[in-house]
Amino acid sequence: MVANQCKIGSGQVGRYRQPTGRGIVFLALTLWACTRPAEKPQWVEVGAEAGVGMVVHSGSAEKRYIVECNTGGVALLDFDRDGDVDIFVPNGGDVERAAAAAPPRAALYRNDGNWRFTEVAAAVGVAHLGWGMGCTVADYNADGWLDLLLTSAGGVALYRNEGGRFTEVAAAAGLSDRGWSTGAAFGDFDGDGDLDLYLARYLRFDPLDLPPTDCTWLGLTVFCGPQGLEGESDRYFRNEGEARGWRFTDATREMGLIDDQYYGFGVLAIDIEEDGDLDLYVANDAGPNLLYRNDGGRFTEVGAAAGCAFSGDGRQQASMGIAAGDYDRDGDQDLLVTNFSHDHNTLYQNQGDGTFRDLSYATLIGRASLAQLGWGVGFFDWDHDGDEDLFVANGHVYPQVDGAEVGTRYAQANQLFENQGQGDFTEVGRLTGPGMAEVFSSRGSAVGDLDEDGDLDLVVVNIDERPSLLRNEGGNRRHWLKVILRGGGANPQAIGARVRLWSGGRWQERALRAGTGYLSQDDQRLHFGLGEAQRAERLVVRWPGGEEEEWRELPADQTVELAQGTAPQP
Repeated sequence: MVANQCKIGSGQVGRYRQPTGRGIVFLALTLWACTRPAEKPQWVEVGAEAGVGMVVHSGSAEKRYIVECNTGGVALLDFDRDGDVDIFVPNGGDVERAAAAAPPRAALYRNDGNWRFTEVAAAVGVAHLGWGMGCTVADYNADGWLDLLLTSAGGVALYRNEGGRFTEVAAAAGLSDRGWSTGAAFGDFDGDGDLDLYLARYLRFDPLDLPPTDCTWLGLTVFCGPQGLEGESDRYFRNEGEARGWRFTDATREMGLIDDQYYGFGVLAIDIEEDGDLDLYVANDAGPNLLYRNDGGRFTEVGAAAGCAFSGDGRQQASMGIAAGDYDRDGDQDLLVTNFSHDHNTLYQNQGDGTFRDLSYATLIGRASLAQLGWGVGFFDWDHDGDEDLFVANGHVYPQVDGAEVGTRYAQANQLFENQGQGDFTEVGRLTGPGMAEVFSSRGSAVGDLDEDGDLDLVVVNIDERPSLLRNEGGNRRHWLKVILRGGGANPQAIGARVRLWSGGRWQERALRAGTGYLSQDDQRLHFGLGEAQRAERLVVRWPGGEEEEWRELPADQTVELAQGTAPQP
């Protein structure tokens, strides 16, 4: 069945929106899409009709201070265990003026099915008040309910899930950090079975001692920072497990992590060397990116030696978000890092020996991203053809660029790069429906099957606007398989597991992570496109700790739940 790519929200065909703060849908593009066959799956924006209406507030329209430009994470999680994916969105705040009668608060949208969402943050205890940044999801206390970590310009909040309602327990759990926290990743980094936490931090920002507002960039007067402002050191918290009440202990120095004071943003837990333990990759704004190699429970920083600290020509970049995936299907995890405008997003191809090669321009991603400022990012199989495509959310930090000829704009179109299957990408956003044509200053993004129809949808945060919900229409014309993992012990989600799937004569691989993209969380159900194949012939799970199990002959177009220790014996 061919999806109707002309259905825009309520189903009107060829509807034109006047330029407003919500953005622009270009009439010519919409009419063009409605007069040609749906050769590719199409994106339709359905947020308003679905009830996702919270505006992500982020200071003044002029963006006079750095804190006003980079909020914007989003998390997909099944907080109430009803089988579908809900949406959590942090909110920002104000710098110079007093809080309004209804100050910005975080929102949690409960998925009620059929693209209907209900806002329930206050009712369930997660209506966070404060300048939120990002969010990460993990069952840190192994009780079977997904907990929620929120980072902010004033520290972290840890919301413990108690049967579908939350209690904030950060201080009681030992997470007493009050700095400007950004990206976060949970994983069993020390090999003791429970989930530890790496917390990236950005810079020291005191609302009572504001930085100058008259710095320059390409001749424009803009806010100051991050360069010239004092950075914050990242922190590592070890989970002490059930015996000590699921408390965390700061073990940053003990684990060999450096006191970097860089400007940290995205964090990713990833097994770079395929040796069974989780390494850490950190994207830094205006500084070298860091790769912490895990040497049996203690880290060594090897980013420069591994070739992923700088661009391929040795330049320091201003990095935001990170995605990992096996885009070239050679069995290891490659990296994509989003960067500032007038620079390129960087694709690091894993060489299989713990080192990387910058292939940004060899794959055309480099040239296509020069005018953009990238944030949220994710590898996923948008069209179910069996390889991983790439989404990048874009938006500038300086509204002042719209009044000057500097080669970029404040509101920017997001980008979808189609994997051509030969190690190359083509940017196809303009061909994939009106939802991808809207322009905002976007930030975090998350990928997941929001309507349980088998293909992957997108949620994108736009500052000073409501989020975009991009429904995938037509991705499920090909076959698919969705995998839920059930681990044992103190890691029931199996965070850190790797799944390899053989179908149609080739392997695919996915990794299960807590912390993705730019300060965000993708749906933690692992999703595979199978193309025309009607089954997965083999599916191999490498569980945290190294044990491997294999399932065979799994029919397509279903969700399978695989529990550790239950694979059929060969």
